[in-house]
Amino acid sequence: MIDVDEAKRLILEESKVLDVIDVGLAEARGRVLAEDVLADRDLPPTDRSAMDGFALRTRDVLEPDHELTVTGEIRAGEPLGTIRVGKGSCVRIMTGAIVPNGADTVVMVELTQEDPESGTVKIGGEPKEGQHIRRRGEDVRAGERILQKGSVIHAPEVAALASVGRARVKIFRPPLVGVLSTGDEVVEPEQVPREHEVRNSNAWTLLAQLDELDLEGRYLGIAHDTRQELAEGIQKGLGGDLLLITGGVSASRYDLVGEVLAAAGMRLILHQVAIRPGKPMLVGRHESCLVVGLPGNPVSTFTDFAVFVAPALRRMMGYSCWDNLEMRAVLAERLKRKPGRTSYHLAKVSPGEEGVLTAFPVRTMGSGDVVSMSRANAFVITPGGAHALEAGTRVPTLLWRDFHLR
Repeated sequence: MIDVDEAKRLILEESKVLDVIDVGLAEARGRVLAEDVLADRDLPPTDRSAMDGFALRTRDVLEPDHELTVTGEIRAGEPLGTIRVGKGSCVRIMTGAIVPNGADTVVMVELTQEDPESGTVKIGGEPKEGQHIRRRGEDVRAGERILQKGSVIHAPEVAALASVGRARVKIFRPPLVGVLSTGDEVVEPEQVPREHEVRNSNAWTLLAQLDELDLEGRYLGIAHDTRQELAEGIQKGLGGDLLLITGGVSASRYDLVGEVLAAAGMRLILHQVAIRPGKPMLVGRHESCLVVGLPGNPVSTFTDFAVFVAPALRRMMGYSCWDNLEMRAVLAERLKRKPGRTSYHLAKVSPGEEGVLTAFPVRTMGSGDVVSMSRANAFVITPGGAHALEAGTRVPTLLWRDFHLR
């Protein structure tokens, strides 16, 4: 066996960034930029009003409740034309409209009293030069970098891309991932299993974990424990960038996945990691496809994906930072440990007093207890040890993506 850090290193070495493709904005969310993006013009492109009100000259309203003549109106989306603010006058202006020449401040409408009959407005308050005006280029200047290569595109990045006219953008191609389940005992979720059978939770868990990374996995079905069926199922997935196989990677006489992969020409990278749960994991490479054989027990499969596969996929996708985010939390109760391997304990993490994270260990009957995962939202990570950790101990945690919602 190798330790967790060495396994991560070996897997990441084999996880290469994929090629660059060009996509439209509708396809960009969740993808990673393969280029720097520059502003094509100043933002804002002109001085703009930040309020509905009146644009005027500060020096004309040095006295409170001074009256000015309203000489026009300008709305957002309207060209400025020849509108100009002169001595003793002002212009009615809407939020987002261009500030007219001559004006140096905007007074919000709530501080004014307009008389439509006389065409005048009384200005209240003490206007200051430049107030409620968004200056040209104060957000960014033309040619300035607004997004960096390696940035993940979410809703704010889509907004930034659209604002600088990038209807299409270069991204790193998302990996093609196949998911294959194995085992004579495995049946699909909609089937009624016999007493010696189990429903296939692993494949659907992996597909959901892929979806949380904004990736769509390809389900390859269930291969029974024969060399022929395994070889046929595996062959379907070797044309992708990553093949995930669940079950059949331990050392029993019916765990044939490693043997079939070797016969197909896979180069073995590692087999067995000092992690609890998830020890039997197998990793290899077949030409351009990274192959990860995951244990058959549901909690083990879930854990190995979160700890090892997710960072590898982020690296393939072009993330500038691909490793898992680990945060410290305080144990709410005593946590037993076992010697030998790094353990990833199921836990429910929630913010406590003053925002300090608190970790509540989740009771589980072992790596086959699939329901226990639904009660957790994180892992507490502990090194192997004979002694329990007491309540109040600060421990590293690996938070799941939706931990704050559960």
